[in-house]
Amino acid sequence: MFRRCFACLKYVLVLLAPLGNALEAKVYREPSAQFKPRIEIVALYIEQGNKILLLHRQENKSQGNKWGIPGGKIDKGETPLQAVIREALEETGYDFSHQPIQHLSTLYIEYNQKDHFVYHMFRTQLTSDPGAVKINFNEHKGFTWVTPQDGLGMNLIEDEDACFKMTYDLH
Repeated sequence: MFRRCFACLKYVLVLLAPLGNALEAKVYREPSAQFKPRIEIVALYIEQGNKILLLHRQENKSQGNKWGIPGGKIDKGETPLQAVIREALEETGYDFSHQPIQHLSTLYIEYNQKDHFVYHMFRTQLTSDPGAVKINFNEHKGFTWVTPQDGLGMNLIEDEDACFKMTYDLH
């Protein structure tokens, strides 16, 4: 069911939109010569059977009132794996530090000449109670477990639907 996401992509439209602005992005598997990342971001598909965890963003946050997978910025001195474990713990209460986490892909995204970032994608299987999610109410107001196909019908963060389609081979 799971495929290596973005394995052959050189260019797609927006995967993530900074501050909710829809912009055209160039996405690469390798950084271009002019690539100068402003930030690095991690994201984690948490799977439980055939479902994934989606978090409902607070209205006052970037991409407010929309649904997305857990993730965020890498802090100074962190590896992408450390960051995705920290973000998952902060956003869901789940500690994935002692279980396998699969790195899916690292992408290099350019919105314009100055707005560049690195996007690290991971996945893991939930081995504990799916009802034990402890969301951070400063960032999120709810959660749900849905199939990726059902997630396509939800109000997702900018172009999360494209990620679902490519990751789970949906049409």
